Amino acid sequence: MRAEENSAALQTNDLESVRSQIEEVESNIDEARSESDKLQEELRLTEIAIGKQSINLRELEEHIQKRYGRLDQLKKIISEHEQSLAREQQYLAGQLRSAYMNGRSDYLKLLLNQENPAKVGRVLAYYDYYIKARTQSINSIRDKVRLVNELRTSLESETGSLEQLKQRQLEKKEELLSYRESRNRILERLQEDIKSKGQELESLKEHEHKLAMLLDKLNRKKDSTVVFDDATPFSTLKGNLEWPVNGTLQVTFGSLRRRGTSLRWQGVKIAARAGAEVHAVHNGKIIFADWFRNLGLLIIIDHGNGYMSLYGYNQDLLKKTGDWVLAGEPIAHVGDSGGQISPGVYFEIRHQGKPLNPTLWCRK
Repeated sequence: MRAEENSAALQTNDLESVRSQIEEVESNIDEARSESDKLQEELRLTEIAIGKQSINLRELEEHIQKRYGRLDQLKKIISEHEQSLAREQQYLAGQLRSAYMNGRSDYLKLLLNQENPAKVGRVLAYYDYYIKARTQSINSIRDKVRLVNELRTSLESETGSLEQLKQRQLEKKEELLSYRESRNRILERLQEDIKSKGQELESLKEHEHKLAMLLDKLNRKKDSTVVFDDATPFSTLKGNLEWPVNGTLQVTFGSLRRRGTSLRWQGVKIAARAGAEVHAVHNGKIIFADWFRNLGLLIIIDHGNGYMSLYGYNQDLLKKTGDWVLAGEPIAHVGDSGGQISPGVYFEIRHQGKPLNPTLWCRK
């Protein structure tokens, strides 16, 4: 009897020990998920900040280029006016030298000569015209000198503004670099956390599930409006679409995402230069423009009749949800958001939620 009681007690203790271990494992899993989610949120906020800063920096650089253009134009105008001023000054100097050499003797002789009154009248009229012309020349030179001085003042002001813009540009670049360094640190921690917990496969499955849920939600939310009534239907463009960016196919449609699993890529990854423009492959309406886990800054375009195109890993987003776009219109810039190691574009085409092979739809 005593032996049976001891055996029962041991079994109870073993069961409690197992339960304790299970609770500890579950707690660790919850903590791991919590840490992973926390890092994903940090990554999201940092990459969104990088996207906004990239747009600000690009706009600032465009503004600086316009300022350079205005400076060049001002310098050209000043040079033209200075050349004109030099010619008028030279002409007036010649007139003054001539007047000084002749003095007023000819003028007095004509006044005293009564033999030819008609000639006297003509010469007096000539002298009157000559004096007026010289006065006008002097006034013209004075006006040009004033204009050149004003232009030089404008040039100095533009130069000062340009220096301020260049200083702001330098500050923005430093801020962007700081964001990039912060992102890299977060990414390292996230990758270490996922690997140490053996969550690579789970993370991929979760991403695929969440993307499917998002697309299903977007399909149900969108209205039934025909996209661009006069546009060529998307279904007729198979094999004739332009690629969203010039680059090299780094990941092909249907290839394994990880060895030893059945998970396959539902789109393609195009390796491309960071900052290059990403273009819409066809007319449509932006139905999603935001950060999405593993895909980073993502744009989804509805092309009508159940067709969609997806563009991920972007550096920034040039469009917002609700915008209409035309085929070939820039919608983003190539980046490495979503925790990518190298720059590129993740590109998908879907019909009624089902992924299609982009290489069959885009030009060879």
